[in-house]
Amino acid sequence: MKRKKIAILPEVNNCGGDLSKKWFIYFSYRDPRNDKMKRFKVYEGLHKIKDFKGRTIAAELLKEAYAVRLRNGWNPFLDDERAIYADQLQYNNVARIYGKMRTANKTVRYYASKFLSEKESGGDVEPETIATYRSKFRVFDQWIGKVGRGEDDITMIDNPVIIQFFDFLINTEKLSFHTVKRYRQLLRNMFEFARKDKAIMENPVYDTPRCKRINDKSPRPIAEFDIVPFKELIRKEDPQLWLAIQFEYYCFIRPGKELRFMKIGDIDFARGIIDVDAIRAKTDLERFPTIPIVFLKELRETYQLHREPKDFYVLGKGGRPGTEHLSKNTLRNRFRYFREKLNMPDSYKFYSWKHTGNGRASDAGIPTEALQEQNGHTSIKTTEIYMRHKIGKVNKKIQKKFPEL
Repeated sequence: MKRKKIAILPEVNNCGGDLSKKWFIYFSYRDPRNDKMKRFKVYEGLHKIKDFKGRTIAAELLKEAYAVRLRNGWNPFLDDERAIYADQLQYNNVARIYGKMRTANKTVRYYASKFLSEKESGGDVEPETIATYRSKFRVFDQWIGKVGRGEDDITMIDNPVIIQFFDFLINTEKLSFHTVKRYRQLLRNMFEFARKDKAIMENPVYDTPRCKRINDKSPRPIAEFDIVPFKELIRKEDPQLWLAIQFEYYCFIRPGKELRFMKIGDIDFARGIIDVDAIRAKTDLERFPTIPIVFLKELRETYQLHREPKDFYVLGKGGRPGTEHLSKNTLRNRFRYFREKLNMPDSYKFYSWKHTGNGRASDAGIPTEALQEQNGHTSIKTTEIYMRHKIGKVNKKIQKKFPEL
């Protein structure tokens, strides 16, 4: 059986390098209605790029993207470097596919929105995480818009485009290894979602550039000589904030939902434990942190929380327990105010008090098993990794006995 060319892959017409003219890519495919090859030109805003190198790169990317689209849309097999061939049976299938194609492109924006909607409706992803996903998708969407690909069908966003985006994240935006890794995972998941939806044949997120940059902005433990200034000022001017800090420091309560949504009824003032239910816990497992005696006395005698209604939030609005819990960033912002007032390092964050408590407890000889239980870690290994990465190991002999210079 004679094999027919279905399509001739794209080439670039750069008008002899003349930037005053409209460059375009062109390709041909066989019209199923009359069995004749027809040439198409795609300009895609190339003329808006004013420098020769930039326009050349954009034109080559556009050329490759349309080549992928031709292959993916028609399920062809590549026979040589220039033309796509198929036998008559495959060619008839192409005609049927053409009849079903929609006029509106299903863009990255379309599939990112669809992906997010499914995650939200599933209920297994936190709203804060959804917001983070949305923010990263917005960055990607804005970037592909700037390079003239925003309205392209998702089939045109191929591996070279993805690699160019990660070059942008690493070399232009100077993002850290961990942030780049999160972008990679998120985009891979979204494109895999599109692949399972049969919108693309291959996930384009692979062989992306690796980033070795570490931009460590994570909270660091409070140094011993900085604890007292914080305590004296915050305890005097913002007793509720100091209460929140003590929950972090003594009980390793995390400052998100665990702390903000904690109610008086979650505290057992007789046994000295706190019920952190599975819904609020980061690990999705209920845990019962122990309240050290010194802090339990503070809760009863100074704050007198045991006298408050059990359905009140411990950290209510107005500086005392109440029926409304504090907003997400309230405590963080209040701590930042005192940090700046005391001219302390930016690495001290509200979350630092949990790390500080862990470090001082370890230095005091409290065993790792007890710290694991108090933190709600699922294994000793998790606690050991946490202590190594977040706290660091201090050699007390070197610290205290090293000869003075």
